[in-house]
Amino acid sequence: MLLTAGNGDWVIIPLVMFLVKSFWIRFFTLTVLLNIELVAWYRFWRWFFTTFIPERKKIRETIEFTKEVAKELKQKGYAERVVEHFEGTFEWAVHPDRWLFRTIKAGGHAGMFFLGWEPFMAGGRMAGVILCVTTNWKNGLYPLIAGNCVHVLIAMGSWNLIFFLWEKYKGLLVAVVIISALFIARGYIWKRLKK
Repeated sequence: MLLTAGNGDWVIIPLVMFLVKSFWIRFFTLTVLLNIELVAWYRFWRWFFTTFIPERKKIRETIEFTKEVAKELKQKGYAERVVEHFEGTFEWAVHPDRWLFRTIKAGGHAGMFFLGWEPFMAGGRMAGVILCVTTNWKNGLYPLIAGNCVHVLIAMGSWNLIFFLWEKYKGLLVAVVIISALFIARGYIWKRLKK
C-alpha cells in the first residue's frame, strides 16, 4: 500500500502538477523526487541482494532454534513464503538468460537510459535498478537517472493531456466509467447466478 501511495507516475506526478503551476518548478520538483525514489530503491535492493539473501541460511537456522512461535511460523511457511515471493517476483529481471537482461547489458549506458525514460513497460526503471544492483554496476544508475528525467517530461505531458481531456469531456468520461462499472458488475452478478 505504501508503494502505491507513493507511486511516482500515478500519484506523485499528478499531485505535484495539481499543486504547482510553474512548469520549471514542477519539472525540478518531480525530477528530484523521482530520482530520490530510484536511489532509495537502489539502496533497498542492494541491501536485499547483498545482505538479506546471503543471510537467508542463517535466518533459517535461527528460526529452527527458536521456541514455539518460530516453529509455528515455519510450519505454516510464512517466513519461507516471504523470501520465495521476493525471489520469484524479481527473478525475471535479474536472470542472466532473460532477453531483458541480455539486451540491457549489451546496450550498456544507452540501454539503462532507455529503461529510465521508456513509458511503455511498467517497472522499467525498477528493472534497471535491480540490474544495477545484481551486476554491481553503480555507474549504470547515472544513465538510468538521466533517462528518468526524460520520463518525467513525458509523464508531465501525458498528465497535461489527461487533465485537458478531463476538463473538456468530463461528463462523457464519467458516463463511460459508470457504464463500464455497470457492465463489470453485470458480468460478476451473471457469473454468481450461474453457479
